[in-house]
Amino acid sequence: MDLLLRIGGSLLGLMMVAAFLRSMAQVAIINRQGGDWLAFRVGRLAYKTIAHVARRRRSYDRIQDALAWIFPVYILLLIIAWFALVQAGFSLLIWSSQAEHSLLQAVIASGSALSTLGFLTPPGTAGQLLAIPEGAMGLGIVVFLFTFIPGYQTTIQAREVKVAWLYARIGAEPANFALMEWLQLSGRLDATGDVWEDWEEWFRNLIETHTLAPVLAFVPTVHSNQTWLIAAVVMLDTASFYLSALDAKAQPAALLCHSAGVRALRLIAVQIGDRHLPPATKPASSHLGRPTFDTACDRLGALGAPVRSNRDECWRRFHELRQEYEVYLPRLAKNLLIPTQHTPLLLIGDM
Repeated sequence: MDLLLRIGGSLLGLMMVAAFLRSMAQVAIINRQGGDWLAFRVGRLAYKTIAHVARRRRSYDRIQDALAWIFPVYILLLIIAWFALVQAGFSLLIWSSQAEHSLLQAVIASGSALSTLGFLTPPGTAGQLLAIPEGAMGLGIVVFLFTFIPGYQTTIQAREVKVAWLYARIGAEPANFALMEWLQLSGRLDATGDVWEDWEEWFRNLIETHTLAPVLAFVPTVHSNQTWLIAAVVMLDTASFYLSALDAKAQPAALLCHSAGVRALRLIAVQIGDRHLPPATKPASSHLGRPTFDTACDRLGALGAPVRSNRDECWRRFHELRQEYEVYLPRLAKNLLIPTQHTPLLLIGDM
């Protein structure tokens, strides 16, 4: 009976160590959408804990102050989960190998090796051999802490550079087509290829980072009352308007930007746990109404923009383009805790 218990303990310990190695590899090395199950669950726990506090805040500024703790809490919980897996796994292996006959002593010896303190090395060859890889795994977790966290911070900073660029041009309370007016007034409407390419790259970076580490989607912007989701919608609305209402040159670049943005919002919406979203092809009634669209066409036409004459056809095309991403916006805003008064662009679209 004792032999069966030790065999079962060793198998369970090996499974725990393997689970840790798989989790760490998926988080730190393997670049695949879907990510790691353990990291995803830890991220959801961090989100639910912080969101419970944030929902009690009255202002969006205070909500963002609370959301800023999501990433630190996530990293702390993930490291605790990894340490717990490794220590529990090696404790069972040390006990099963009879390097320590007491399970409590096996736990202490495992903690000594994992923390690299070395105050209790298991006696015997088997215990000492087990202490070597466990100490290496402990060092690996520390290396992750000091190397990958700066990388995550760099990812957030790169995202925020473009968000700040956008808000500087459209103001603190963005309207759907304010950026289009700025492009026309600044004389850049005929040379928007670089703008579309820059934002296409921004959307693709969102796909690569926010789907691999979905918790990054919840990290708020550096500046109060700004959000990357509003910036994404402004660019998608601008691209949709450009493609549908203007007779301009950079249509292929704008179409690529629009496609990348739609894909980014769809994948992020799925990765942050909203797995019951309707498909992108399902018709949706646009909250951005025809009067808003016609007003924008009139204002841009008065500023000298090459607005197309067939207004009905322009509106139909714009409506089709916005349907591709509009279906994800209300749920994304809800998950990111953006209050209703801060979501006219997502839900109403009034100018």
